[in-house]
Amino acid sequence: MLSLDSFLKYLKKLTLNTSHVWLLVSLIVWMVGIGGSDLYAIPALIGLIFLFRDIVINDRPLTYFSTSINHRLVKVLYFLLILVVLAKTLLSLYSFSWHIFDVGSYSNVVFNLSNGLNYNSFLQIPATYDHFTPSLSLFVPLYWLGASVHWLTFAKALSYLSVPLVVYYWLKDKTESNFRFKLSFLFGLWMLILYKPAVSSSFFEFSPSSLAPPLIILSFLLMEKRRWFLFSLTMLFLLGLKEHMGAILIGYGLFGIFQKNYRTGFTIAAFGFFITYMMIFQVMPYFRDYQAFGNTQIAPFQDIPGKAIYLVKLLWPLGFLPLLFWRYGILAVPAIGVNLLSGRPGMYSTGFHYDDISSTMLLMSCMLILIERRTILADWLGKKWLKRVFIIWIFGFLTQLPASPTRKLIYALPKSTHLNLLEDIWNFENKWQNSSLAVQSAIGPHIHRTDMTIMTQQSSGACVPPKINGMSADIILLSPDVGHYMINDFEKCIESLEGNTEYKLLNTFKYLVVYERATN
Repeated sequence: MLSLDSFLKYLKKLTLNTSHVWLLVSLIVWMVGIGGSDLYAIPALIGLIFLFRDIVINDRPLTYFSTSINHRLVKVLYFLLILVVLAKTLLSLYSFSWHIFDVGSYSNVVFNLSNGLNYNSFLQIPATYDHFTPSLSLFVPLYWLGASVHWLTFAKALSYLSVPLVVYYWLKDKTESNFRFKLSFLFGLWMLILYKPAVSSSFFEFSPSSLAPPLIILSFLLMEKRRWFLFSLTMLFLLGLKEHMGAILIGYGLFGIFQKNYRTGFTIAAFGFFITYMMIFQVMPYFRDYQAFGNTQIAPFQDIPGKAIYLVKLLWPLGFLPLLFWRYGILAVPAIGVNLLSGRPGMYSTGFHYDDISSTMLLMSCMLILIERRTILADWLGKKWLKRVFIIWIFGFLTQLPASPTRKLIYALPKSTHLNLLEDIWNFENKWQNSSLAVQSAIGPHIHRTDMTIMTQQSSGACVPPKINGMSADIILLSPDVGHYMINDFEKCIESLEGNTEYKLLNTFKYLVVYERATN
């Protein structure tokens, strides 16, 4: 009740011509998603007008950074956010929002590991052929209890949700308690809600590197305290999440060098370069029998304008602080460089999971800047011309807001067709436990078995039943009521299967389209 009373007293002090009111209303509208995804822009624009009047025309000081934060209210909001994120994570599977790529594929890898196999059933290749992810083996005991993608998706959700707590622990010896709480709140606010590169990564299905954010912060703390044994254990787990995780070590090393900790910096950076080179150019090619692989597209000079826009999207919400104070921002440069080296537009779009490392390290650099360069920043914000820049920054920031957690939760709510389809899938699993399967991408995460692959469509529109271990799949599972990734024309796909004499349609299920291979 005390937190509520304090909040109400704060509201009473505000007037309708106060910028705080309108910006607060804008964020509430955005969070709730009233009237669609863009209605929040109206109160935001009004708020910016009043803010311009206050800090530029009337030359009032910026009070945002000195405003006290009600600890109890923050904890309540954090608890509500935890509930929303966990609910969204749970429901996404049952609304068929998850797909074979990526969560179904990684879950299948762990499932096969739990059965002693280094194999990706969907891709029908050794698991290490695709990505180097030995750290996922820690999930094997959980899959002995029961195979489910929930083990991975909930681990990812908890990983991101734990970040503010880890930040609070990291900053323990760096600043006073109240400012530490503010910075932890600020880090969590950007990481979990406001900063699109981080939010896109957190709400994307699953990638092994999405488990990294809290461990990156923890490993940095261990490095600062020179707890090398624990640091090595933490880094060993991080390096086992994906083949490019050596970029973390390179970032640590460069940061140490530019902080004039030359011996430690050069040592860590050199090891980071070595491990990254070995993983990408030696270890992974070895597992791939030195054959070219489709995911490998190194093209640093491709789409320069697109990559420039990507850098703006990364830095604008952070006020370009990592660039202005580049000796701190250097921490994230190697992770960003991994994305910039790629020729795949998705890796430099801020719309997928590829910024899980870079966004974490950029936010870490901002925390260090706010602590160690606090006086300089306060002096800057007192200058009238920078206040104008501040207005422009807020405007740009508001245009780059991601979808709010509430809207994400709404999108994840299952429809009646989803629930009916789930029942059909569960009934199917009870009857055909040993059959090899070719499944639609959105159905894949719901089923775990070794003899299983993805159903795709050819450019002609035909769906040709794929081979599993040299044999046609026993069963094909499809549904028109969920996503058709890699099947662009569902009707043509069905037409081609109807004309395939090798398969017959089963009328056993109402919502699940099942084709069974005819046997002699």
